[in-house]
Amino acid sequence: SWHELDTEGDAGNDDLDTISGGTAGQILILGTVNTSRDVTLKDGTGNLSLQGDRQLNHYQDSIMLFFDGGYWLEMCFSDNTAG
Repeated sequence: SWHELDTEGDAGNDDLDTISGGTAGQILILGTVNTSRDVTLKDGTGNLSLQGDRQLNHYQDSIMLFFDGGYWLEMCFSDNTAG
């Protein structure tokens, strides 16, 4: 259930608005591959239902999603930006 995301063509940033596949009841945990390439999960776009847009901009950031059969719902988000 753990998947690492990267930007298309190693761009500096990219948006994710739809996750293909999944079965009702599935839990998915996403992180980013590289701190210098930011992935933003877009709330209310495609099949994502989040507490607002969520940016994974540090390799230790993560988001946990639950699939209800139609939408991926945010369960928890962890912003672990090094400071």
